[in-house]
Amino acid sequence: MPSITVINRVFKPIVFLLCLVPLGVLIARAREMGGLTLGANPVEELLHELGSWALRFLLLTLAITPLRDLIGKPWPLMLRRMIGLFAFFYVLLHFIVWLVVDQ
Repeated sequence: MPSITVINRVFKPIVFLLCLVPLGVLIARAREMGGLTLGANPVEELLHELGSWALRFLLLTLAITPLRDLIGKPWPLMLRRMIGLFAFFYVLLHFIVWLVVDQ
């Protein structure tokens, strides 16, 4: 079982960076060729992608407790709050894009 120090110093920064990867990919796609890689309707694609990632992170957050029960180790719970906050972050980005850009 990883110790609390290992989780805080190693796993949390890695998970943090991995959770930011979808946002980086979306930003890169939006900047590439003036947003043409997002398709004919870039705002709709951006809304769709942000909403999909919000749902993925929410489901990942909800799956942590059964994962803990399955493996019998408590350490996944230490990452649940951060992943849940990233789910909220992507929901908030989805809402802001809808409110500011789409409306």
